[in-house]
Order: sequence, then C-alpha cells, then structure tokens
Amino acid sequence: MNVQSRSLAVLCDGLRLSCGAYVPEEPKGIVVALHGIPSVAPPDADDEGYPGLARRFAAEGWLSVWADMRATRGSPGLFSIEGWVRDARAVIDAARAIDGAAGLRVAVVASSAGGAVSVEATKRGAPVDALVLLAAPATWISFAGTPEEAVRRITEEAGMALAEDVLADPGEWAEEFDSVVAEKAMVSVQVPVMIVHGSADDVVPVDHAYRLADRARRGELFVLEGAAHQLRREPGVVELVLDWLSRRIT
Repeated sequence: MNVQSRSLAVLCDGLRLSCGAYVPEEPKGIVVALHGIPSVAPPDADDEGYPGLARRFAAEGWLSVWADMRATRGSPGLFSIEGWVRDARAVIDAARAIDGAAGLRVAVVASSAGGAVSVEATKRGAPVDALVLLAAPATWISFAGTPEEAVRRITEEAGMALAEDVLADPGEWAEEFDSVVAEKAMVSVQVPVMIVHGSADDVVPVDHAYRLADRARRGELFVLEGAAHQLRREPGVVELVLDWLSRRIT
C-alpha cells in the first residue's frame, strides 16, 4: 500500500508540537496515537515509538497521526496535565484538517496517561468517534501520593520540565490531576470505548481497567493474560485494535 509521510503543523498555547502523519491512498478512517508519561530510560534499539505505531495503522489503510505532547521528546513547553488535554484536542483537530480527511471518522489510540487525557478531551467535546485505551489509569492514586512526589516523578523519572513556580510550590499544579480523572469523565463519554489492559501490568494495576469498563456507557474490556504495561509492543495488540476499529467505526 502506498503511504505518504506528511509533516503536521500543530500549535497549542503558542507551542509547536512535534507531530507527523501517514496518509494512505484511500484511508478508511483516522487514528490519532497518543503517548503516556515518558521515561528517561534509554529506549530499546528496536522500539520505533509512536511514529512506528502510526505507520503500522497506516499500512492497514488508516490515516494515522502521532504527536509528542508538550515537554515530551521533540516538543517544547512545560508539563501540565491540563496542557496535555489541550494538546490532545489540538492534535485531533489538526488530524481532521489534513487533505483527504474530510468525512472520515476519528479514533484515538492512547497509552497510559494519554488514555486518561483522551477520555477527558472527549468529554469536553473533542470530535472523536471512538477511543482505544491501552493500559490507562482510572485515577492517579498510584502515580504519586503527594505533590512533591509527583514533581519528582515528572522531572527525574520522566525527564519533563516544569515551571519554576511549580517547583517552588506544586500544590496548584498537582490539583489539575483531580480535574483529569478517567473514571469520572468516562460516564459522560458517548462514543465506543475499547479498554485493553495486561494482567501483569506493574505500572497501572489491571483493576483500573475494570473500573473504567464499569463506568463506560459503550465500553468493551479486553484483559490480556500475562501482558505488561507497554501494550503497543505486545504481540497481537495492534491486530486486536484494528479488528475492533473495523467493527466499530468503518
């Protein structure tokens, strides 16, 4: 299949996000791939990241978009969870505006924290026709017990920059996480939702998936026995998602 690689200009809050698109000749729909909180650990040599994930969907006929949200990898800015919600909306809007995308339905395929962000963005009106949540947290309770611990994890473990005033007093910044809680937002989401989780996830325990499924109006739960947290790299997961998308929005 002939697939074109295109640059994608996405501006949010004055920040130009690092993004790209892969466009097949006759796309069957749009997939927007969103990441979770990154790690400072060196990536595996064979990990093609979210551009690679987008290419896999494009090879199956989906116009596919990847993006680095603010403060992540190639994108500038200072991290905040509300900023990521705005970034997600900006990327979705940009995907819909690509030449050849008119009239196509949009699915967001989002990992971990990106899943929570995508649920909130959809609740707030982002034009999305389906959500696929890969190892998404229902709440942030396992992320950090205190604002100071959250700052440490973001700066030291994720390598993302924070504003100076946040470093000095992270209370207000941390409160934003209370406004982006997937299990609260899920009850307002009207579109089909695929919830995929590994039984051996040691980052986001599998009970989060059951909680999200309980609150989803149109949810389907897939628990993968023995699978870990990085589901986009698990064998068969992309194929499972493609099959679900073909039944739900094409």
